Amino acid sequence: MASSEVNNESVNCNDFTKCSICFEDFKSPKCLPCSHSFCHVCLKNHIEFSCQSKLAPVGFSCPLCRDFILVENISAKISDWVNGFPNNDTLGKISETLQGGFCDSCQRDGEEAKATQFCLKCKEKLCIVCTKCHKRNLVTKDHEVLLLDELKKSPIVIETRKSCHKHADEIIKYYCRDHSLPCCTSCICTVHRKCDNIETARETAERFRKTEHNKLSLAMVDLENELTAIKQELEKNVSNIDETFDSLSASAEELYTKVLKHIQTVRNEYLNQLSEKTKVCKIELQENAESIEDKIFYLKRCRKSLNDLKEETKDDQYVREFHDANKKYTMLRDLYSKDKFRLKLVGLTSIPVTQDIERTICFCDVNIVTTKRFFQKKKCRVAVRQVITI
Repeated sequence: MASSEVNNESVNCNDFTKCSICFEDFKSPKCLPCSHSFCHVCLKNHIEFSCQSKLAPVGFSCPLCRDFILVENISAKISDWVNGFPNNDTLGKISETLQGGFCDSCQRDGEEAKATQFCLKCKEKLCIVCTKCHKRNLVTKDHEVLLLDELKKSPIVIETRKSCHKHADEIIKYYCRDHSLPCCTSCICTVHRKCDNIETARETAERFRKTEHNKLSLAMVDLENELTAIKQELEKNVSNIDETFDSLSASAEELYTKVLKHIQTVRNEYLNQLSEKTKVCKIELQENAESIEDKIFYLKRCRKSLNDLKEETKDDQYVREFHDANKKYTMLRDLYSKDKFRLKLVGLTSIPVTQDIERTICFCDVNIVTTKRFFQKKKCRVAVRQVITI
């Protein structure tokens, strides 16, 4: 059983058999890569809430440890992301066990003995006698057996294994070049039986190591650099918006001093508009910057996994993980290519109104305008600066 340290201050109870979001018994628990489990609905709501303000999100933070969780299929609907994480059925079985009951092993022989311990591997309740036999048996002697009282104090996670996409119980042995997919024996005998270009996992691993690994790594670096540059400009734009706000506020104050009666009402109206527009500008830019930062983080994680894969000697494991890294990069690249044309820089400006000032209800209108677009759909990488008037 894998376990992780959990900050008890972030959890109102030490009962690991209860969801740390709703503090109730687990309902269809899902396990995240960081080892923490949550109710299906609780995790779904957390994901949707975390991503609702981001442009094309690619992941989310774990509610407990705040680790960034990479989503396998970032092109799917956010509401469906939770379905991509494995079920932690062991937690459901443990919840039933804690309600009390008899030894599962004894019950199969028609006997009834009070269960005192639980085998995490077999997912069975055991009495004192059966526990001793369980630990002496050559097949089960290495299984982790806990007292029922200890179950509440031990975080229960599931072991995940990289295997065939279609057949979870089988390992990767082949690679179909016609469909660019790793396959197991069952896949080759069914879906890919008519494909002409079938390689063994070893052959594919050698080809990937020689020709594809460095290419994918460099492509990830290039995309990360581009995303980093855009993020830096967006963050700089936020600072510029603040400077523009200060400048326009000073202009408004200077105009305010020229009129002594009616101008106070006008000034207040103007500053309200300016504050609102500034807030909208900053929110939009910050949301875009956060979205870009998530993509950069996602890409860094993918690249780190890819670099760590160089040491992998198992061909089937290497092919599967390399394919997954390539798939994640491709999906991120496609998602970025689709949405990058919406990225833009904005600014604020105003033109003072000097005529009929006594009848003016505000200094001027404050609007948000585009000062630069990072990309155009027909002519990419062409920055456009617009003349701004308010």
